[in-house]
Amino acid sequence: MCFAYSYLNRRQQITSRYAMSPDEVEQIKPLLKEYVEKSSTIAELHWDQTGPMRLLFDPYAPTQREKSAHYFLLVSALDTSELVGRSENAKALMLSIHSALGHDLFRPGQSDQIQKIVQKLDMFYRLGQSKEEIPEVLDSVNLFVQKTAKDNIVKYAAQFSEPEEMVNEIGSGIRFVGGQRIDHAWMYLRWMVRPYPDLNTFKNFSCSQLKIPMTSFVRNVAFCLGLSAREADWSDPAGVEQERNRLTEFAAGLFPQDPAKVDYPFYVLGRWIRDEKLSLRLLRGHLQFWRRIYDQLKKHPITFDFVSRNESTFERDVRGELEKLQFMFLFEPYHFSLPEQRGVPHYRPDFVLPRIRKKGRIVILEPHGIWTPLQKRIVSLGKQRFPIWVNPAEIDVDELLFANKLRIFKEVYHDLYYLILIVPSAVRERIERNYPDIYDEICDGRDIPKLLYDLKRNME
Repeated sequence: MCFAYSYLNRRQQITSRYAMSPDEVEQIKPLLKEYVEKSSTIAELHWDQTGPMRLLFDPYAPTQREKSAHYFLLVSALDTSELVGRSENAKALMLSIHSALGHDLFRPGQSDQIQKIVQKLDMFYRLGQSKEEIPEVLDSVNLFVQKTAKDNIVKYAAQFSEPEEMVNEIGSGIRFVGGQRIDHAWMYLRWMVRPYPDLNTFKNFSCSQLKIPMTSFVRNVAFCLGLSAREADWSDPAGVEQERNRLTEFAAGLFPQDPAKVDYPFYVLGRWIRDEKLSLRLLRGHLQFWRRIYDQLKKHPITFDFVSRNESTFERDVRGELEKLQFMFLFEPYHFSLPEQRGVPHYRPDFVLPRIRKKGRIVILEPHGIWTPLQKRIVSLGKQRFPIWVNPAEIDVDELLFANKLRIFKEVYHDLYYLILIVPSAVRERIERNYPDIYDEICDGRDIPKLLYDLKRNME
């Protein structure tokens, strides 16, 4: 595969531009390669069938190739933060639309029904600021498939000898996948070309012909490696293309026949380190931590799932204070895997503060207001009888399960995360006495403003 900019020949120029030492990058390559190889069996979250939301068809079935190619072209157009917020929302939205419309999902002219579904889902999934454009986006893809691809994307793809030719045609034919979003076309080609766990739907292309899409989370990793700027300058498409080529050639140095093998693992890694102060040192630290946890758990430490619940009053209070003080925070961003033998599969923290450190560790805020309630007792004092509230004689199972989850999380992830548990004042004393090992710090819910003010001083 030939690119205009050779990573090996231009390393010094890249290093000068992004202040990265070639020797440091070389030293991290074994860690990166190990991480990608161990992550290469993870199915893309859009068709992962192990979670709670499963597709209405088998994307791997040979009889579903045409449907799969069309379906995931729709997904690739939707999967941008301005439309759906987070990638999980794209899957949830497509499942809802497919369930409601059936095969009409693949036909133009469904905007009114799709808009109703978008409005309904926006109450549970925080969709993007441009969510009102979603019906137009899907309609444009369906029109492209109908008119340009003659209702058969697989047959349409077979006419191209290079993936880049198809990327350019998709980009010029669907404005929501072209221009500044052209990397979503490369993402789509990776889904369609690579073997399992990708879909291997387009048989006429080779993996070695693929380029790495410079999507936002992948770009985080590229920046740490000195291969790109932190943010893309979309007004300079030639510059973006150079960065895409640099990352692809770097990946080809790790996996010569399949550079796009790094794409989804880099997405997971880049999403994990998002909003932190990106650097090669940070990347190395997370990779080393990932290796230790993977060796301990024998599974991937970070996974993604769907958020479809209303925030509790406690959580809304914390969010309000975080927003008032202009904290950078992530709400339920991912699941941390936990040891299978402990009976708790994962833990999803409420608020991660990626730029706040205590004792050198990333701060997690866990506001939790649901505990076993106090019990009412009637006591006598002389002739007078009056009620008092005492600690419960028996603890609810849900409390025990929650406490155990935090305990296990702390045991496994203590080196990287500092957990602050926020509880109602009525139960704080009991929680401190009964569960001293489930948190690094405990806070009375009435003291949230003071807690955040103190944390603000630790912002990086």
